[in-house]
Amino acid sequence: MRRTWVLFLLGLLVSTASAQSEPFLDAINHPQQLQIETLRIHGIIEGYGHGLYRPDIPINRAEFLKVLMLAAYGRQIDGNSSQCFTDFSGAPQWFWSAACAGKTFGILTGYPDGTFRGTQAVNLAEALAMAERAWNIAAPNYFHETSHWYDQYFDAVAARGIPEYFLNNPDHRLTRGDAAWLLVELGQPLAVVESPIPASSMSSASSISSTSFSSFPSIHSVCGDGIKEGTEQCDDGNKEDGDGCSSLCIIVPEPIQHAAIRLDQRALGTDTYAGGTSQTILFSFDANARWQDAILTGLKFDAEEGAFTAAVNYRLYEDGDGDGKPETLVGSGLVRDSILSFSGLDARIFVSRGKRFEVRADLVQTSGNLALGFRTSDSAFVESVGAFDGRELVGIRVNQNACPRLDNCWIAVYTKDSAPVTLTTRGNLFVTQSSQSIRSHQLLSGGGTTDLLRLSFRATDEDIVVRRIAITGATDAIAELLFFMPGETTPFASASTSGCRTPATGKLCAVVNFTVQKDILRDVIVRASLKSADDGAASGDAVALTLSADTALTDVAIEATGVASQQDLVQNDGDFSAEGEVFIGRSAAGANSAITGPTHDVVHTSLRSIEDVSSDLDGSAIPVGLRTIGVFRFSAHDKPAIARASRNLTLTTLTFDVTATNVFLSTGSFVLMNMVAPSVAAPCIETARTGSIRVTCSNFGNYGVNAIIPFGDYVDLGLKGFIDSTQNVSGGTSLLQVSLTSVNDRASSSSVEWNDGTSTFTWVDFIETDVRSTLYRLP
Repeated sequence: MRRTWVLFLLGLLVSTASAQSEPFLDAINHPQQLQIETLRIHGIIEGYGHGLYRPDIPINRAEFLKVLMLAAYGRQIDGNSSQCFTDFSGAPQWFWSAACAGKTFGILTGYPDGTFRGTQAVNLAEALAMAERAWNIAAPNYFHETSHWYDQYFDAVAARGIPEYFLNNPDHRLTRGDAAWLLVELGQPLAVVESPIPASSMSSASSISSTSFSSFPSIHSVCGDGIKEGTEQCDDGNKEDGDGCSSLCIIVPEPIQHAAIRLDQRALGTDTYAGGTSQTILFSFDANARWQDAILTGLKFDAEEGAFTAAVNYRLYEDGDGDGKPETLVGSGLVRDSILSFSGLDARIFVSRGKRFEVRADLVQTSGNLALGFRTSDSAFVESVGAFDGRELVGIRVNQNACPRLDNCWIAVYTKDSAPVTLTTRGNLFVTQSSQSIRSHQLLSGGGTTDLLRLSFRATDEDIVVRRIAITGATDAIAELLFFMPGETTPFASASTSGCRTPATGKLCAVVNFTVQKDILRDVIVRASLKSADDGAASGDAVALTLSADTALTDVAIEATGVASQQDLVQNDGDFSAEGEVFIGRSAAGANSAITGPTHDVVHTSLRSIEDVSSDLDGSAIPVGLRTIGVFRFSAHDKPAIARASRNLTLTTLTFDVTATNVFLSTGSFVLMNMVAPSVAAPCIETARTGSIRVTCSNFGNYGVNAIIPFGDYVDLGLKGFIDSTQNVSGGTSLLQVSLTSVNDRASSSSVEWNDGTSTFTWVDFIETDVRSTLYRLP
């Protein structure tokens, strides 16, 4: 035995050395950190690299099977076949062999249509079934057929609180963190990861080492060990008759036995609510019955923190339909002598499944804490009778303490530390610029815009309704601002100058009505509708939408009201305490900071696209002599619907970047031409003959080259140059390409300069930064 433990510890040290050596960065302070760390230390999970585990993304059936095999057996088991399911066709997938091995050893069965569906997210019922089979966890004994195929797997681990952790929802889709929590909380031995076993070495389950795979089903059975196996009909952990499972582990129906119940307090976690919040959950517990259904008739609670006067209308609710959500009112509580009592209840607790209960109340205080707990000092703080025989259940055993009666305690209660609800006056609203960046745009007069500003709203302590928004930084060119929720095509509100209490140039205000749920980030997108040039939109106006930090304005940036407290939030007072305030440009309490979006330009026309339209394909041989080496199509936007007058776009200067590697062009040979009239050309100025050449073509209209583009039209312009030699260095690679670069950079002059008839602009509103023509090469 001593040698075995030494070898085991050596194996543990070797195996864990190759695992993730530090805690996963994104699991630190995560609710499931302990379970994730447990699997990491065993070498069962490795993460995605860079110290990340990604606990909150879904895990599919194939991934869960792999982690389960590592947890239960220390390695992934590969089978002799990889086509045991009907959807295992085509190119083999990494999990096919393991899935077939799992099918062979009874870990999984697949779907009724014969498929495995490895890439489908695994749900709680499927995960429990696979895990309990892998570890050979005994199924409960039933005297009747269960309602659902997964009931036995839920009931087998109910005492460990696993179903209740997932709200008893069999269809709950597991995340990677959920999977780690489940595998650890099952309480089974976790293996230390070792190298895989070749499939050829396993002909059957019996050929697997019992040391490494003690979780595989045994063909032997031992009556009385609490594990139903072999030919046993039941195994209740003893060899006593009279309890439904005989000394020979054969089911023997018995007369109705005395009912017993178990109550398990649920951990709710701390939370903060505003005074005025209705029906706040203050306490929750799950109840299960044994031997016969029971009727819960009474409960008593203490205020473990605070006083019962912090709330009114205490009510008890039960889960009446088995969905894990208590929605049925059972009874109202009475507070007397600092005791909350529920009496005269008629709440049935079933043997077949557990039931969840919640105590709720309306909060009235605006400060302090309130936490409820079972009144365990009272010997009858839980009252119940058998549903069939009406016998009173007497004696309450609390946690692991001994039964205070000489005979039996028919009620077991397991408590947890009660987390208090913190009471506050009202919530807080933090408004920041969204993390999804927005670039500068050219705003076409008479039309609508794309996203100009994106705001993020976060509420704390309670849900908050935003009632008004005021935005500055606009110009007279903007008719109205439109507000959208992400993914929506219809605005939910619009802002105008007339909507402001005190109208001012560049300020637009809106009455809105949207709710920001507590602790859930909500984005709002701001777009605009522009006046036409005929109606006063001025070309060249710069628009930078702003939420002002000033709290003394008649029209402040944001006005909001708490849903629970029904109180208006005050404007930020500048200190570092969040006391029911609106914070602008802050994610935490502190002085406001104005939120300003990118700067946009108002234009009367603009370029829709620039494209390479050369007829030569990339890789074409470098030509020699006077040749067209780049052709670009410049297209203008269509005329806006409300624009009355026609507008032309005029290209004024184009600066080309010519890459001439191992190629020489003649000095002064570059010209620009309209491809409709190629015989008319305007001279250009180059910076070099070879290498990186900058070619600037300007004032080409003076030479008769047409570069005027009406609404919805285009021009094709070509750059021509005389190529002296194509291989200055014999045997070397020669390249020749013309490009327009940095076309969308508003901050600095780009390679395209144009005029809308009023203003000149040196950038283009494109996603693309560069536009390249044909790449010529030799050899």
